[in-house]
Amino acid sequence: MAGIVSKNYCDALFALAQEDQKLDVYKEQLNVVADSVKQDDEFRAVMAHPKISKEEKKGMLETIYGKQIDHMLLNFLKLLIDKGRFAKIEEIRREYNKAYNDFNNIQVVHVKSATPLQKEEIAKLKETLEKKLQKKVDFVLSTDKDLIAGIRIKINDQIIDNTALGRLQRLKRTVLNVSETQ
Repeated sequence: MAGIVSKNYCDALFALAQEDQKLDVYKEQLNVVADSVKQDDEFRAVMAHPKISKEEKKGMLETIYGKQIDHMLLNFLKLLIDKGRFAKIEEIRREYNKAYNDFNNIQVVHVKSATPLQKEEIAKLKETLEKKLQKKVDFVLSTDKDLIAGIRIKINDQIIDNTALGRLQRLKRTVLNVSETQ
């Protein structure tokens, strides 16, 4: 869970995005920046290095992102450097995406299956969940061969396990409980 500092910066950025009517733009661009920071160990190390001045770090941001991202978002990133909070970019991104989804009535649903789902299966599952949740659904799809068959759906903290592995584990617990009571 993100800290209060990250939440406060996110709230400020989200309010700015709403004011500028650029919620989608800031989301996309913030994800690009956070992904690049997350994936590039050298860049992350340079941005965290105490002997590199804030001005140099801001200049690097200008060089790397100056033409790619909105100038207000770039100024926000520079503010993070000035305040020594650039390392919180991943937490700020998570909070921003959460606020964006809440604002747009979107529910993120994690779906894990033994084999990749077909387009028709995804569409049917999406339709079913959107009716049930009364929200737009955004899937995070992944595969896990250990599931054997079926799907596991995670919505917030709720897990719906309709996998062969899950059924086998439940059957095993049932058998063990029955044998313990006898």
